[in-house]
Amino acid sequence: MSSWHWRKLVVPTLLTCILLYAALLRLDALFKTYGPYDHPRWLAAMQPSVRSAASLLTPDWQWRPVAEPYVGGDPINYLKYARQMRNFYAAHVREPMFPAATRVGLVLTGGADVGVSVTSIAFALLTIVATYALGAHVASPAVGLAAAAALGIDQSAIEWSIGGWRDELFAFFAISCAWAWTRLARHPNNANAAIAGLLSGGACLTRITSIALIAPAVIWLLATRAPAIRRHLGLAVVITAALVSPFLINCAIATGDPLYAINNHTDFYLKREGVPDPTPISAVSYSLDKFATRPVAAADNAMLGIFVYPFSNKWVGLDEWSPGLGTMLACLAVGGLVAWLWQPEGRLLLLMFLGSLVPFSMTWTVLGGAEWRLTLFAYSFYLVAAFWLVDTCVRCLRSAIRQGGATGVAPYSTRAAMRPIAVLLGLLAFAAVWTFAMPYAVAREALADGQPATIMAGRRDRLLFADGWSGLLVTKNVTARIATKPSATIRVPLPQPRPYHVVLRMDPVSPSGDLRQRVHVSLNGNHLDDLDLTFNRERIGEYRVSIPEIVTPGVHRLALRSDASFKFWYLRILPQ
Repeated sequence: MSSWHWRKLVVPTLLTCILLYAALLRLDALFKTYGPYDHPRWLAAMQPSVRSAASLLTPDWQWRPVAEPYVGGDPINYLKYARQMRNFYAAHVREPMFPAATRVGLVLTGGADVGVSVTSIAFALLTIVATYALGAHVASPAVGLAAAAALGIDQSAIEWSIGGWRDELFAFFAISCAWAWTRLARHPNNANAAIAGLLSGGACLTRITSIALIAPAVIWLLATRAPAIRRHLGLAVVITAALVSPFLINCAIATGDPLYAINNHTDFYLKREGVPDPTPISAVSYSLDKFATRPVAAADNAMLGIFVYPFSNKWVGLDEWSPGLGTMLACLAVGGLVAWLWQPEGRLLLLMFLGSLVPFSMTWTVLGGAEWRLTLFAYSFYLVAAFWLVDTCVRCLRSAIRQGGATGVAPYSTRAAMRPIAVLLGLLAFAAVWTFAMPYAVAREALADGQPATIMAGRRDRLLFADGWSGLLVTKNVTARIATKPSATIRVPLPQPRPYHVVLRMDPVSPSGDLRQRVHVSLNGNHLDDLDLTFNRERIGEYRVSIPEIVTPGVHRLALRSDASFKFWYLRILPQ
């Protein structure tokens, strides 16, 4: 097949099939979850054909019917804001792009609430197109098609796309911005600058925090490219500012705060964190205060929010198609993201991608802040990176075959080979130290500040759980370990000479109430207390132990000795 036929005929046909199938999956989920519908008529008329096609072509997923759609979250407010909207740039607590798009969805559905779902589904499909465009631009059409197909069939992406959230719209703009700015970097001209500016403006009018996505691209291109690109960068920035500034100016006039759409939500975050009557502060102050009061914990949460949480909660939707598929693509994505460090466009993509995650890294620990939808845009980056790695390996293999063996291979340079190896080793060393040392440092920081600290069984507990413990037991989102030796030890950082209380959450392994199990608790060999474990099906056992005032601050060994095994979840240390 010729390259022309592949690009002009086969690729558009395959992309159209991906979009049609993705639309079928989402409409089937919509009808089974929020339906059936008797209006608008065009949507009601689609239900029989969608049901018939889905029964033949889609997995037998059991979608849970919802009696009252959109209640209890942002979608009900988007419906309200869309119906109240009279001026696109009017000052408001929400950026205007999604309410305006929802208003269009309401027009298409005759004012029915389902208009907000139609809107989010439409932008979910456009995100698939943007994912294809990014993959095709940085690698090949095959990479774009593979990434688009994976996003299109992911069950989690389907489930969230029908709910009427703005995350599909933001994902569309975020991925499109990455495509536009890498395109501008490759071919600096006024047309590409205008496209980058328009898409960046749309992203900011969906979430003002998109500045964290766009600013790294501007700074990186200014620092790494010839001065000739500055004129095009200036045009892109001017277009972005022209699109966004009317909204900021109106917010400043109406509320006194141009960033009202961001700063107003800090009150919500503080209340979710347990502050009863918070003082209004800006989003920047909210973030900086965390670093000022507890810098170690804030840095750890930020690192987890950028590198771990958005990555670890993806992939499960692909496993619904084939067990292990998500895990395989996750491993490829890690390889692709690391390999981007050695690619000029890859470095630009990484800066934009990591920058876009910074605002979420400040709030992901707030109740509801770690939902899958909030980092939907990250999924496209991961998928493109995964298939980019496959495409790169295939290209390298083909090149080696064409060169006919060692005779056509460029001379081997030990120094050139050592540089990437050194970088990889450095990254691995940093990741290992951060992974296992930070939980200890976070606990010590809290206790030094006179605050309680929790030491939990988990994937990062190796430095704290010393001896006598089983491998990690994971039940849904709860982790535990089992004491496998007569004496199981935990390292406890006690940084100040003061008394402490310790709350131990543990249960006997055997649920029988007839057996009495005693656990002897000691600190550095000094006996503290004897605990009689009891089993309660309703809740995990809780036991309190007092530690007299310690003389020497530092790392102490808390030993739990018993003749039988017991399950341990965590301990909480409370300074007195």
